[in-house]
Order: sequence, then C-alpha cells, then structure tokens
Amino acid sequence: MKKIFFVLMIVSLIFLLVYLYFLFRPVVSINYKNQTFTFRDDIKAANRIRVYPDEKTVHDMFWNPNLENVTIIFKPLEKGSGYYLLESFELTYKLSAMYLLNGMKKNFDALSVDSYDNIESSENVLKIVLVHPQLTDKTLVEGEDNVIFIHAKDYRDFDLATIKTILVAMGIDSR
Repeated sequence: MKKIFFVLMIVSLIFLLVYLYFLFRPVVSINYKNQTFTFRDDIKAANRIRVYPDEKTVHDMFWNPNLENVTIIFKPLEKGSGYYLLESFELTYKLSAMYLLNGMKKNFDALSVDSYDNIESSENVLKIVLVHPQLTDKTLVEGEDNVIFIHAKDYRDFDLATIKTILVAMGIDSR
C-alpha cells in the first residue's frame, strides 16, 4: 500500500512539474495566416504592455484602406541608437510580411527628427515613433491620428512594446 501511494505521489509530482513548465514557459512565436513569426522575447510579457486609447484604434491604423506608406521616426542619440535599428528592423520585417500575407504591399521608410513635438499626421502615411528609453520614463503604445508612439523605459520594454505593436497590428491577443 505504501509503494502504491509513493508511486502515485511521484507520478502526481511529475505531472505537476510538466504542467507548471508549460504554464510559465515563455512564448516566443505565433502563427499568423499559416506563417510562423518568431520574436526575441516573451509574447505573454509583451501583451501586458498598455495600449492607448485602445487596441482596436491602433489596429485600425494599420488597416486604413488609404494607407500607402509606413514611416518609422526616431530621434538620434549619441549612445544607444543601435536599438532604433533593432526595433525598426523588427517592425519593418514583420509588418511587411503581415501585409504581403494579406495581398498588400506597403512602402517602409525611416526618418530622423530633432524633436517629437511637430509630427503631423497624414491619411496615407502611418507614422510609428520610437521613443528611446533615454527619453521617457514610461512603457506603452499610444496611437492617435495615424501616429503611433512606442515608449519604453528600458531596453527590454522597448522590445516588448515593439512586439505588442506588431501583435496589435496583426489582431493577435495571446494572453
């Protein structure tokens, strides 16, 4: 009887450990239109990034029927500007693939600015503004009038906010 109880406890413990592993392991890839997209960080963590005013508003900016161009805007810094390149590549690569999977082609370009104060919206150009961790103390994605700001207070949050923006564009909620 003690042996059976001991074996049941061991088996139960093994099942518990396997369950906990799958519950807490990072998710780094998603399937979108039968195509796998892999990210550098945990998608579950990215989904905790706040989006203002809401995800639907930001999602709709990516799917504006008049949209022809996506411009990534950044403010150059003496140190840490390499992160702009990293996030810009992630956005350009995954968003252009997203559009192609939907039978659309959009042009992508980048623009450096001296200030984020005078960024004007345009109906046929979606502007994605990358706000470097040295320039903000908050992490969030904020969209209004065809301009999306990606704020991040540290480099990991920069990755997570970029991932969140891509997931919102794709209409994926992987919570």
